[in-house]
Formats: sequence, structure tokens, C-alpha cells
Amino acid sequence: MKTSFENLSLQFDPLIKSQILSLGVTGRYDEYYQVGLIGLWEAFKRFDQNKGDFGPFAYRTVRGKMLEQLKKEAKYKAVHIGFSLELTGTIPFEGGVLPIENEILEMYLSDLTLNQRKWVVKKIFLQMKEAEIAEEEGVSIHAVKSWRKQALLKLRSRAERHEIYPRK
Repeated sequence: MKTSFENLSLQFDPLIKSQILSLGVTGRYDEYYQVGLIGLWEAFKRFDQNKGDFGPFAYRTVRGKMLEQLKKEAKYKAVHIGFSLELTGTIPFEGGVLPIENEILEMYLSDLTLNQRKWVVKKIFLQMKEAEIAEEEGVSIHAVKSWRKQALLKLRSRAERHEIYPRK
């Protein structure tokens, strides 16, 4: 006997709510509850009984849908808000924004080129992959890896000069 989606949504309501809590998006509860329901609907439609139990499949699908939404929002913020970190005093990331002291951020990033700064923000704070950065910036993966290499060299050098991160 097939289960109606309405009954299924009631049964998996705690799963959706727990994912909202674990991902730290309680401030936009209604939006992410809807995303969770869409994920559950997709799991309901795609599930194959021959491949295992529905519970773990629903968990992965619901969580994946929510993470996908967070990633889309982070990319949107990076493109539309830009990289004027010095003006805002915050750094965008998956769960919202992190406050940061402008002086500290500027101290670390001042020696970096614009492309190296883009790598730092997109890779470290937005947790994008090199391939995603390359696609978004319209350059090769090799170019992005070059940004990374030079940025890390400069950041390490800056940290060593200020004895913030001494090497052993």
C-alpha cells in the first residue's frame, strides 16, 4: 500500500525540523521548512524500494536540498554583495555572516591581489571548489590554483613576520 505524501510529511516533520536546527537557519524557518518538504517530495518520487530503506534516503535528500539552497544563497551574496569586506565588517558564509575586525582582515589581505582576495573569500569563507571559482570567474582551474598558491605564500609570510603563526 502506498503512503500518501501528506502522511509522509507528518512522519518526517521531525527530520525537517532537526535539519533546520543543525544547519543554523532557524531565522528563516518557514523558507527552509518548505525547502525540506520539497526535498522530501523529491525523495518520495525517486525512491526505489529495491535499493534500501526510505528513511536514510529521505534524510540525505532533505539535507542535500537544504545544503544546495544554502550554497545558492552564498553564491548569490558573493556576486551581488561583492567583496567590499572592509566596508561591511562581516564575512558571508553558509550560516549567515561572521563579524570580523576590519584592521585584522585588512592586515592579512593587504598584500594580496584582487584575484587572490577573491580566492580567499570564495574558497575559505564561501567554501567553493576551485572548479566553481574558475567557472564563475571565467578562468581556468590552473589560474585559480595559481591564485591559491600565491595567496597562501603571502599569507604565511605575513603571519610569520608578525609571529602570529610561527613554524616549528
